[in-house]
Amino acid sequence: MRRFARTTRGRLAAVAVAILGLALLVADGAVLGSLALTGRSESDAVLVGQANLIAASIEESNGALSFGSTDPPLETSAGIVVDASIVSPSQTISQSAVQPLSTSTLTELAARADRSGPVWADVSSTKGTPRRAYAIPLMVNGRQSAALVVSRSVRELQASLARTLLLLAIVSVGMLIVGGLLSYWLAGRVLRPVSIIAGLARSLSEDDLHLRVDLIVPEDELGELVATFNGMLGRLEGAFVSLRRFTADASHELRAPLALMLSQLEGSLQKARTKDEYRRVLEAQKNDVEHLSRLVDQLLILARADAGALRPASELVDVPDLLHETEARWYSAADQKGCHLSVSAPDWGQLRGDPALLRRVLDNLVDNALRYAPQGTGVRLLASRVEGAWNIDVADEGPGVPREYRSHLFERFARPDGARTPDDGGAGLGLALSAAVARAHGGDLSLLDEDTGGAVFQLHLPDRAGGKRPAVRNAPAFGDEAGEPPAGAPPP
Repeated sequence: MRRFARTTRGRLAAVAVAILGLALLVADGAVLGSLALTGRSESDAVLVGQANLIAASIEESNGALSFGSTDPPLETSAGIVVDASIVSPSQTISQSAVQPLSTSTLTELAARADRSGPVWADVSSTKGTPRRAYAIPLMVNGRQSAALVVSRSVRELQASLARTLLLLAIVSVGMLIVGGLLSYWLAGRVLRPVSIIAGLARSLSEDDLHLRVDLIVPEDELGELVATFNGMLGRLEGAFVSLRRFTADASHELRAPLALMLSQLEGSLQKARTKDEYRRVLEAQKNDVEHLSRLVDQLLILARADAGALRPASELVDVPDLLHETEARWYSAADQKGCHLSVSAPDWGQLRGDPALLRRVLDNLVDNALRYAPQGTGVRLLASRVEGAWNIDVADEGPGVPREYRSHLFERFARPDGARTPDDGGAGLGLALSAAVARAHGGDLSLLDEDTGGAVFQLHLPDRAGGKRPAVRNAPAFGDEAGEPPAGAPPP
């Protein structure tokens, strides 16, 4: 029973039984009270009618009163026997052959009627039987000197009320039992989705996130609960799939250069080498170590961003200077590619942010633009202040981003050709890292839809930390990241 009371199903059933019991109690009381009032009214009407009939037949002789032709006790057509007595305040003058009331009771009622007029009273007979009595004053020689007291037994009425009460109690208890069982069953039906959700949640592991609560429920609170739980499972499944893919891709990216380094080291140790040969091996190792260092650094920043621990510094950054510094760092790389860089920005403007992280974002975007820009074209860096925020665009004249890849923007290690080798200098983390840095500054990174060809990535940053972008972001697009600036460019 204690366990039953601790369950939600049991509590709901108990509340339903309590409400039903209260309703039955009120209904039974109303029925019993109505029956009692009706029975009392009918009983009193009989006494009044018989009292008037007897009073009309009372005879007076030499100042004494006596029953006339109507000699009590009288029996009504319904079989109700009414006893009567003519009583003075001090003694009984005349009464029924077998008067059930005691003399003291009669004289008391006569005295009350003599003082205040007609009197009603619930009394008991000499044998303890409950009776209803009615007393009215009588006039003798123009003055009030006696009273007529009539009474009838109400034992049958009380017995009828007792039987009714017992019947109501039996019916009410039966209804409570049936209502409790029905409430418990209905509560179980209503809470079945909750039980299924609880059971599914207890049995879930990372390998079971594809499961869903498959129930037909109405569109109410329970339907919302089922939809919310299934949505949560979907999000968790997506997060675990993304985490597994990220782990696999990161392992692959780390394993390839490590295997190459191991192969080079084993080859160099198999026999004695000249100084120049060792130098070539060490330089190759240095490039691989630098690539691994960049990759680990990017993964660390992304991990901090995922954990909400990426806290950019809040320093005043001159926006035009930031763009011109980026142009200077990448001038040599653009020239080698046969492209040119241009900057369009106001003469002055500032925002609050982390200079090192913002340089890294711009380096990623410029490297990405140069990678896809055809020879002889340009890469433009544009800055404009709109509604209390800065928009920094990096645009190229390349082939643009295929629409089928735009949904993969900011996905880690994602590339159109599915390659996972670092031959082109990137591992597919740049845009994911840049977007994380933008979000950490209260802004975002998006690909603008341009009809003129090429790709335009827009970095939106509030001029104060914590600002929010009022406009809706454009559709995402795919892209790659930059590592460190190319050889010959100043470090970021």
